[in-house]
Formats: sequence, C-alpha cells, structure tokens
Amino acid sequence: MTNEGQFDRALKRKDQLILVEFVSNYSPSSKSMAPYMQTLSRTGEFKRIRFLRVDIEAVPAVAEKCNVKALPTYQIYKNGEKLEEMSGALPSKLVAMMKEHNFKPKQGGLKKIVGVVLGITFGVFGLIKLKAGVEAAEKAAEERKELEKRAAEERARRERDALRQQRARSRGVSIPQQEEEDDEGQFEDEDDDEDYEYYDDDEDE
Repeated sequence: MTNEGQFDRALKRKDQLILVEFVSNYSPSSKSMAPYMQTLSRTGEFKRIRFLRVDIEAVPAVAEKCNVKALPTYQIYKNGEKLEEMSGALPSKLVAMMKEHNFKPKQGGLKKIVGVVLGITFGVFGLIKLKAGVEAAEKAAEERKELEKRAAEERARRERDALRQQRARSRGVSIPQQEEEDDEGQFEDEDDDEDYEYYDDDEDE
C-alpha cells in the first residue's frame, strides 16, 4: 500500500472482507508477526479475506485517518465500514477476531426459499425410494418363504411316497392298495400280526 487513494479504493470493494495490518519497520512486534500473517494469508479457511499491509512510515496519512495508536494494529473492514480492531502481537486473539467475521453471506429470500424447497423435494424422493426398497425387500422375503414352504411340502410328499413303496414291497401288495390302506388308516406293523399266548397262573398249578 503506497498511498491513501489505493487504501480508499480497497476498502470500497463490495462485500469484501478486508484485514488491514498497520506496521512499521522499526517495530519489533510488527516484525515478529510477519511469519504468522504470511501463514494466515495462505490458509484456506481465510481465503475470503483480503489482507492489506500498511507501513505507517510510508503512508502516515492512512494511519492517522484510521486512528492507529499502537503497533501492530489490525482492523477488519467490510463495505467501507470498520467492524473491529485490535492491537498487539497476539496471534490467537487475531485469529479469533478473524473467525468471528469470516462467514459466508446469507442467501437472499428467493434463493433461500428455493434451497429449502429443493431440500424438501430431495428428502421426499429419498423417503419414496427408501419405502420402495423396503417394500421390495418384504415382497422378496415373502416369495422366498413361499418357495421354502413349497419345497418342504414336496420333500414331505416324496418321503411319504418312498415310505409307501417300502411298505408295499415288504407286505407284497401293490402301491395303489397300500395307498388306499394308508388313507383309510388300516396299515399295521408286521409285529402286530404275531400271535400271543396268555397263561393263567392258576391253571399251571
């Protein structure tokens, strides 16, 4: 910054957040802050802030206009208005002040409404998609359960047929006859055909 005109034009930039650093070559505190200022100016968090360095010896009129009384002094401006200032080589305090004013501009009324509507719309579509996915999963589960039920019934039928064939062969009857007896509940195990003799203990005496 070499003259007052440059300073005034810089402050008039619309919606631009500007941090002005007032320093002097004879000030040890100003020199000690130089590395911190270089780091802050390259930090992504503060990319919306424009950094201006004003040497009060080169442009004393600017320092007098801004009422600088100590070095280093830091002032934050936006749209030509001074928002806040601090003095001293205090990096943590400077960062806190910058963070307080370094925020994104709020959306206008129409843009905000559009943003809300789009958010709700995407939210509804998301719920619909989720509901469809749940319903599809439930339908697939029901179909799988039905298939398992049919498979179990088919296995049971085959086991009954195999058992009926085995019974028919062991008894020497036809499968239709065995099937008819099974349906009527007339099947008896071969052990049931054995004759049992009952003895009266009194007769033996």
